[in-house]
Amino acid sequence: MSPTVLYFADYEPDAHGVPLPELAVRRADPADLPVCAALMAEREGDDQAAWLDRLQFWSAAGQQLFVAELGGRVIGCARLSWLTPGAEGGRNAPDGWYLNGIVVARGFRRRGLGRALTLARCRWVWEQGGRVYFVVNARNRASIDLHREVGFRELTRDFVVPGVTFTGGEGILFSADASGQGQQVTELRVRAAG
Repeated sequence: MSPTVLYFADYEPDAHGVPLPELAVRRADPADLPVCAALMAEREGDDQAAWLDRLQFWSAAGQQLFVAELGGRVIGCARLSWLTPGAEGGRNAPDGWYLNGIVVARGFRRRGLGRALTLARCRWVWEQGGRVYFVVNARNRASIDLHREVGFRELTRDFVVPGVTFTGGEGILFSADASGQGQQVTELRVRAAG
């Protein structure tokens, strides 16, 4: 039996590194795709060329990619996808913009990149008057806490998004719009340890 691989951070709510005050988050441009592919290949253990092909396909299909950079170097990325779960055989999951995984370069984790990338993607959707969704493994407490800080609220645990499974746990569907707590978040900082 092969081991189960879970691609989410251990839950360490008091573990924080030094914040990165010069961090910038923006929508990616085509020149960023190879760096993002390398980050994804490192984390997922897949081939960088295959990830580059996926990113190019997703970009052509209208998905959004955001990058976090420090001193002109891309050190993290995250996707935002328009999904239509009902049309694809899903249930209890609305059509809309869904947050996809965050990938951060080694050495820069737990320094606020996840929060910054999450907030940037949410703001992009909120500026268009939309609602943002994300699905998460119920065991991924680090992600759940991060998204709640931005204003996400649980919608249901009884849903199906085609192609999404939750290894070793159940899934939770969350949503946030600009009218809730997330609208009041103007800046996210790494909390001090202790």
